[in-house]
Amino acid sequence: MSLDEAGQELRFPTLRVRRVARTRSTQDIVLHAARSGAPEGLCCLADEQTAGRGRQGRAWSAPPGSALLVSVLLRRTPAVASGVPFAAGLALVDALATTAGVSAGLKWPNDVLVRGRKLAGILCEVAPSGAQEGRVAIALGLGVNLAVGAFPHGAVGISLHELVERPPDAETLFRSWTDRLWTRLVSLERGGVPAIVADWRKLAIGLGQAVTVRSAAGTLEGVAIDVGDDGALLVRSGDGVHRVLAGDVHIGRGASGDS
Repeated sequence: MSLDEAGQELRFPTLRVRRVARTRSTQDIVLHAARSGAPEGLCCLADEQTAGRGRQGRAWSAPPGSALLVSVLLRRTPAVASGVPFAAGLALVDALATTAGVSAGLKWPNDVLVRGRKLAGILCEVAPSGAQEGRVAIALGLGVNLAVGAFPHGAVGISLHELVERPPDAETLFRSWTDRLWTRLVSLERGGVPAIVADWRKLAIGLGQAVTVRSAAGTLEGVAIDVGDDGALLVRSGDGVHRVLAGDVHIGRGASGDS
């Protein structure tokens, strides 16, 4: 049991894992469960995904055995919900160091990079009709490249089997990540989003560098100067400092691709 500063119990879930051989999207399964009233801690772990989603609605698939594919249902207060992707990224960096001896960095908002290439991605989606007792329902999705032989054209990816001779299997990495996720969620609940962002900054890739941000609002070029205490990316351009809440960040002006 964990207690906050006021002595209130911090509620953290017992995992209930649903394993599937093949699915269109682990996110869809968890979002449906959230709308049906499922409790926090429900997970969907898949061996193959045929129509997963990335950021900005991109389709993403993974053949059997090539990746860790998992979604977890969290129920968090709105005050800390924006910190969940940062906590998830930090937890994965911790898990990769422990299980594989791999050092990784984090690129806003939710990419895990090694050697400048994308090893993993995180996606958080809120189920608007799944809220309970003032807590929003969040489907937290994670995809980690374990044994990907080739990446699509234009994707700057890397696979764990390229980095270590004997990479951990999906189950081992999943258990390590969820253990560390709960630890990071304790920090998030106790200190709020600023506390988890402070840890995230220490591993940030791209801060202080020229970036191109593409979002529904258009394209922004400037220098990524920081991440705000609410999780927004702060980009300085010729007309001032912009707060970016969602979008794809590419390091370098006019850059394209995943890095």
